[in-house]
Amino acid sequence: MTPEDRDAIIGFFDRLKGLTSERDPEAERLIHELMEQHPQTKYYVTQMAFFLEHAQAEAQNRIRELEHALEQQRAGSGLFGGLFGGGRAAPPPAPVHAPGYRPGMFQQPGGFLGGAAGTVAAVAGGFLLGSLLGSLLAPPAEAAVPPAEEPGEAEDVEVDMGDDSW
Repeated sequence: MTPEDRDAIIGFFDRLKGLTSERDPEAERLIHELMEQHPQTKYYVTQMAFFLEHAQAEAQNRIRELEHALEQQRAGSGLFGGLFGGGRAAPPPAPVHAPGYRPGMFQQPGGFLGGAAGTVAAVAGGFLLGSLLGSLLAPPAEAAVPPAEEPGEAEDVEVDMGDDSW
């Protein structure tokens, strides 16, 4: 364990101990029992939670970047997009990182942080595989009902108006 790993773990638990919310006592007992039966899971759950905290921050950064790019595109388009100062680009939003962030922290070989990405990938792969197998083994869905016709899509119907001699 590196000093950075130690600081990351301590900081993560410091953030968690400040949480206060209503907890389901039955769920809490079950989690406690499962952690007692499988003590190695404490390590992996901590890795996953720490990694996902950082992944969520990165996802939010990417969303902000894309929203900013879309706003810039909209501001520069249209009939008078470049006139009256409309062509100036606003600076992109500054990235916000989860506490304890360091560039490349999950790419270091070995250790707690270096193994976190692999743990999450393995768990996510298991979820995806389970979902895939579940969908393959599920009973076939009932035959699809054809959609109702939209107005204006009905077959051409000729209406006999009687005498055409007007």
